[in-house]
Amino acid sequence: MTSKISADRFSNASPDIWSLIDLCADFYWQESPNFQCIELRCSPTLGDELNPLMALNGATLWDIGCLVTGRGQSWRQHLTDRKLRHDFKELICKLPSRVSSQSSPMYYSISGKARFDTEGAFIGYHCFARDISEQVETEVSLRRFRSAMDMSGDMIYLVDRKTMRFIDVNETAYTSVNMTKEELLARPPQEVLAQESQEEIEKRYDRLIIEGGTSRFEREVVDSNGEQAFLETYSRASSIDGNWIIIGVTRNVTRRKKSERTAQKLHRMYSSLSETNAASLRAVSVESLYHSVCDAAIKGGKFAVAAIFAINKTQHLQPVAFAGDHGPGLLEVKVPIGQDKPEGRGLVGTAFHTQSACISNDFLADSRTTAWHQTGAGGGVASAAAFPLLCAEKSVAVLLFYSFEVGTFDDEIVALLQSMADNVSFALENFSNEKQRLEAERVLRENEERFRSLTHLSSDFFWEMDDTFHIMTYEGRILGESNLNAVAALKGRTLWGFENLECTSLSWDEFRETLLEHKQFRDIEFSFTNAEQVVYYLSMSGEPVFDSMNRLTGYRGISRDVSERRRISNHILYLASHDNLTELPNRSKFNEILESNVRLARRYEDRSFALFFIDVDRFKVINDTYGHHMGDALLKEIARRLQIPLRVTDLVARLGGDEFVIIINGVHEQEVIATIARNVLAVFDESIVIEEVHCDITVSIGISVYGKDGTDENSLLQHADSAMYVAKDQGKNNYQFYQNSSSDSAQAS
Repeated sequence: MTSKISADRFSNASPDIWSLIDLCADFYWQESPNFQCIELRCSPTLGDELNPLMALNGATLWDIGCLVTGRGQSWRQHLTDRKLRHDFKELICKLPSRVSSQSSPMYYSISGKARFDTEGAFIGYHCFARDISEQVETEVSLRRFRSAMDMSGDMIYLVDRKTMRFIDVNETAYTSVNMTKEELLARPPQEVLAQESQEEIEKRYDRLIIEGGTSRFEREVVDSNGEQAFLETYSRASSIDGNWIIIGVTRNVTRRKKSERTAQKLHRMYSSLSETNAASLRAVSVESLYHSVCDAAIKGGKFAVAAIFAINKTQHLQPVAFAGDHGPGLLEVKVPIGQDKPEGRGLVGTAFHTQSACISNDFLADSRTTAWHQTGAGGGVASAAAFPLLCAEKSVAVLLFYSFEVGTFDDEIVALLQSMADNVSFALENFSNEKQRLEAERVLRENEERFRSLTHLSSDFFWEMDDTFHIMTYEGRILGESNLNAVAALKGRTLWGFENLECTSLSWDEFRETLLEHKQFRDIEFSFTNAEQVVYYLSMSGEPVFDSMNRLTGYRGISRDVSERRRISNHILYLASHDNLTELPNRSKFNEILESNVRLARRYEDRSFALFFIDVDRFKVINDTYGHHMGDALLKEIARRLQIPLRVTDLVARLGGDEFVIIINGVHEQEVIATIARNVLAVFDESIVIEEVHCDITVSIGISVYGKDGTDENSLLQHADSAMYVAKDQGKNNYQFYQNSSSDSAQAS
């Protein structure tokens, strides 16, 4: 018996009905029982013949290249719903532009209601569609922005000025305070922004709203390890949907602040050293020299007391010059020269007899200073350092430093103070021989100029060039025989004439131009590979040197070994771009490479490539049965095997879970691509054995080819994904090339 079709309630709809439909949808159409469009109506506000949905008349959605892109949606599920005659709602679909292949695709939200005749027979669908292209583009932009926020190493906060509550924070913000995102969002800003009250924060925010611009402030906090830390925050106000939002970016600048403090400390010490040299030049007697040296040492701001002990008439070491905040009794201290008494075995007596520096970074806990603990405690002494002053290779005095802090005398400070003592000893030598005084003035003047330059720099190595830019001096802590040999070979050469040395900051021509123009330079980076193939990175700074006639005599400066900093930086970049389980490029890195491949393929015909979208068959069963540790081990072995049949120019990446992608570069012939796909399948013919468990793993591969299946990243990836699902439907363990309409139609039938 033939079923009778009832009158369609939309066929003779009134103008009011159509007006209502136009308000909620951009397109309306009816579909036949085989899902072909038999009546298409477009909203009068569109009327664009180039709209890709206008091609639907007489065709199905899949005939015109429609792809399902909604989260949690797929063609497979949608076709199942159609076969079951279910209504569907808000199916998110993408259609390629009809303007050009370079134009952005369009996105639609499609809903459908099944139609039945009066006898209950299925006669098709009523369908509505809304153009949501702008909404999708906005959501993609927001997701990219969100991803960029969470990848940032800085702490980013968004605060609603009206409610004074956080409305969003990035991952760095909440992990840095050992909270979850929800816990941090529940806290008021004044609890997170330490050292500022709510009133102070509100005033600062209001200034940003009224005056515009950006504010910056630093604050000192105690981190989760109980250590001192410094944070630098930049804030600005932005009006979003009528509300004022304060956007704050906070950066941990602890390392920079500590480096600045260290530099300041060394600057003061170098200044003191320079003052000591100057004092040696100005001194007219040993007594004036001693007093000038003590005054110069105190100017360094690191020590409480500087004193010089010399031998008195009773053969005791007694203070003859001093400077600083000395405690009571210091001037009455007398140290016996003989070491038969405990007082003579303290720091001063030991330095005098051994002719070596004697350091105590915890004076009151040091057994060597027991005889002087009472005197030290009364003067507030916490650490001390004694340096012998020599003349004619004999000890004649001791230069002593007291500090009110424990641990003052680190290696750098001791090295500088030893230089100071050496300079004083050198001056004493010259006082004993007037003939050497003129030479001493010249040497000390050169030392003064050198150390004055070093007050602006801090380094591991000191170097000098002549006026033809050949290295004449290179001094510092050089470790390893091959490095010593390299430095020896460097002397007498220009930097650009030295093998295995590369300038990574500038070109060699630019560096030579800087020298020819007699300019100062800072932090130019070089890389050097030694004979053992170890790569070092050096940061070099220098300044020109002129004689009294203002003629260039060469360059001098310093260089620092920044290899560890560069390796850490490179490692951080590697972690950000690679999957930590398989060590393959991650989704973010893959997207960069795919974008680069597309850009090159558009410019050069021979840069075509194929994209494999790979899903591991039955992985979930093994993971659920044996646990995640087994699953992780399995994924690592799968990643290794996927690389076996590939060339060095090809790329394997992990998108997440058990999904992988491969880029096959420089191919476009289908048979060549098919051969590679078969080789990939073949590497899984043999079981993977993990902890004596045999895992019979296969993969399903979907393939799209640049130029044939798309010319942009999204199309290529989605087409390969679509082809992979066809491979799954074909029984898994196979590959399928993307087919425009025939494959999709087959799935639909």
